[in-house]
Amino acid sequence: MRRPLFWAALCLVAALALRLGTGGFDRKSQNDILRRLDAGVRLTVTGQVYQKDGQTIYLQDVSVCSQVSEGFSHSQAGDPRQMISSKENLKCDVETAESIPLGSVCTLEGTFAPFFEATNPGEFDGAAYYRSLKIGGRLKEGSLLACGEKNWPLREFLYRLGERLKERLYHALPEKEAGVLCALLLGKREGLEESVETLYRRNGMIHILSISGLHVAIVGMSLYRLLRRLGAPLWAAAGGGSVLLLLYGGLTGFGISACRAIGMYLIRMLGQLLGRTYDMLTALALTGALMALGNPYLLRHSGFLLSFSAVLGMGLGAPLLGGKREAGRDKESGKDGEAGRGGEAGRDRESGRWSGRKKLWRKFAAGLGESARASLAVTLATLPVQLWFFYEAPVYALFLNLLILPWVKPLMGFGCLAMLWPGVSCFSLGAGLILKGYEALCRLFGSLPFSLWNPGRPVGWQIFGYYLTLGVAALLWKLAAAKRLRMGAVLCLAGALCLLGLHPGTGNRAVFLDVGQGDCILIQTDSGETYLFDCGSSSRNAVGENVLLPFLKYSGVRRLDGVFVSHPDTDHMNGVLELLALGEENGIAICQIVLPDVEEGLFREQFGQVLEAAGAAGGIPVRALAAGEAWECENARFTCLHPEKGWGLSDTNTCSECFYVEFFAKDGEKSTLLLTGDVEGEGERALLSQLKGRGIEQVDVLKAAHHGSRGSTSQELISQIRPRIAVISCGRENRYGHPHRELLERLAQAGCQVFRTDEQGALILQFTP
Repeated sequence: MRRPLFWAALCLVAALALRLGTGGFDRKSQNDILRRLDAGVRLTVTGQVYQKDGQTIYLQDVSVCSQVSEGFSHSQAGDPRQMISSKENLKCDVETAESIPLGSVCTLEGTFAPFFEATNPGEFDGAAYYRSLKIGGRLKEGSLLACGEKNWPLREFLYRLGERLKERLYHALPEKEAGVLCALLLGKREGLEESVETLYRRNGMIHILSISGLHVAIVGMSLYRLLRRLGAPLWAAAGGGSVLLLLYGGLTGFGISACRAIGMYLIRMLGQLLGRTYDMLTALALTGALMALGNPYLLRHSGFLLSFSAVLGMGLGAPLLGGKREAGRDKESGKDGEAGRGGEAGRDRESGRWSGRKKLWRKFAAGLGESARASLAVTLATLPVQLWFFYEAPVYALFLNLLILPWVKPLMGFGCLAMLWPGVSCFSLGAGLILKGYEALCRLFGSLPFSLWNPGRPVGWQIFGYYLTLGVAALLWKLAAAKRLRMGAVLCLAGALCLLGLHPGTGNRAVFLDVGQGDCILIQTDSGETYLFDCGSSSRNAVGENVLLPFLKYSGVRRLDGVFVSHPDTDHMNGVLELLALGEENGIAICQIVLPDVEEGLFREQFGQVLEAAGAAGGIPVRALAAGEAWECENARFTCLHPEKGWGLSDTNTCSECFYVEFFAKDGEKSTLLLTGDVEGEGERALLSQLKGRGIEQVDVLKAAHHGSRGSTSQELISQIRPRIAVISCGRENRYGHPHRELLERLAQAGCQVFRTDEQGALILQFTP
């Protein structure tokens, strides 16, 4: 069997992934003390500092003093002075982080803050991300109680050297460019502007900001080849390159991509010393298996999967697509002279120069072809990972990388020289020009039509089918001896992409996103329409950017047929304003904004921000809707029940838009939903009048008004509509005490089943097709 170590390592990784997927490692770590602590607990912890940046240190070998005030009972802890060990690391915010040496054992006191899991589809899962880094929680407002004398002098020296080099970069370059170079050369991304990182990621350039194989080739292989040329023995050259590379890894913090690249380099050097042939795929698999054995949760980390799938694509895909150009004499090299004047034999000087230029052009074209094949293989191999974590992929990344990759080495060279001699302006000028060119290219390609492909997150069978079909396409291309096989390969590739982009219809459903203290509801119909009813929060920051937009991308929604703002309170509207500002650049088309048809003076006063944002977003149409107006979407009907046209009461809650939604099943059955915003008082009485006038006496799902306050969703309303299910959208432990006990009792007496976003997270109600 070819590559036995590769297959053995691959099987080990598959076994670890299977155990991880079935929850084997989760069950093992559930009893860890950091998993059982509640937010706000005062802790005293002891651990060894293994990493630090800014005002943050990271502790390993953590022990927690069980003398805590809440969240962990003394009966569980035993002796209140006992230190309980944790297998997970701890992130600690400490103002004196810079003065705490790496490797020292410290004791700190602070407030514990767990990393919360995502409660909405598509939302960033902080708990899963930090778990993949073996970090189980965060200590906020930490104060240093004690610090041991023993430390890691070499690691501390490398850290301080990195900080010194970072300062030099910021001295030599503007802040934005310096932040990019710090990430590229030193692995320090804390100064990288979020807008720049997003721009690079959305254009498929984020890989250049990671310490990876290119750095290994420049740092490790350069020294190895230099020592060999100087006559050093093999062991000295291999050892020198390895030591330098390990020091560089310590300088940059040993990120995931760096560990992968350094591990593969060390395996290569070991092969050289043992006289064995280096195989990139075997080295990749062994490195991945060792890293996964140390931390199985890396198999859920986007950086780990992107790094390894990229190299795997290069190792498997590029050779199948054509491989490297074979060395040897050009078959046509002897024919150049025959094109001379009158077909004369031999070459004159002019024809010789032409032949030389022709060979250079062919060499350049061959190199460009190899780069294109490698870039295509990497793009195709990483596409499912990209869609799984980010739900979108840059369409023109292949062409953009062909333009930017040749300039990475010059950029690194200018950056290194700028660090060593920050006073020499030509070095910083060269690096700055390349980075400005990168940014200009990103903006240019990002402005092109269809620059982002957003099919939503694929499911398991789509990913499996994609890779299977992609493998068939690559084999057909490799074995092609006729145009028919090449065409078959192209068709297989198109089929693989179509398979990955399939997004089955959602049917009729209502999605109540968990936005904390606020409302955000999406209605999707089986005919393909999507409507947004409110989006805002008074307890969560940037709810439109962090909750709504990720969900839309996760679901593959690229068009909102209507965005409804029930009333102008912040907890119903600020996310809509974010959506209007960010929707276009995220590929979300908004067809219209719909507001309640209140008295004109109130309309301008209350919804001025929305009107201004709609205009700034390209003049999105805005219309007002009054009670009695309705529209249909094949198997769904929407009717506005409140407010009446020209509503004049200035209280914002009373004018909340209310909608009666009907979903019609194929068997003639009907499901109904009542959306009530924050309606109460006079507004609820007007809504009740509409319900009675239209003979609506039973509703399947009620969105309880005003987050479950006692002053809304009155007994009279409940008696009129007799809801089977009530959904309450409110924040955890909110300061208003929502939902109030009085409302919950009213719903319970009516036999209504209650679902709450503060307890269950996002709620998705699927209606019978």
